[in-house]
Amino acid sequence: MKTKLVLTICLLMILTSGCKKGSGGIAGLFIPNFSNLWTSSRGTLFSFVPNATNVSKGTFSGTEDDSKVFHGSFDSYNIEFTFDEEPAIKYSGQFVKDSNPLTMVVKGTNNVELTITKN
Repeated sequence: MKTKLVLTICLLMILTSGCKKGSGGIAGLFIPNFSNLWTSSRGTLFSFVPNATNVSKGTFSGTEDDSKVFHGSFDSYNIEFTFDEEPAIKYSGQFVKDSNPLTMVVKGTNNVELTITKN
């Protein structure tokens, strides 16, 4: 009987320690929330439309100021997207861990760094 109790307590401790409150997912797993508009450090508005929600990895499309179209992907904290216009500039970077509001910092193939913050 004692063995079952100890095993049950150990299992509960393992399961509860694997989850972080407020992290948006299981420990080590980041699930970005793309809802709402985002403001960039160049004073423009970004809109992200993921192909699936509540996932840690996926693809999305979006616009900057409702005119410049881009497509990209994310994998946990890593994100990249490429504008459809010529020249096609690709941005890659990461979400800033524990940022509030949610923020990403990306750098383009044109060497321009961009900070994009969720409104």
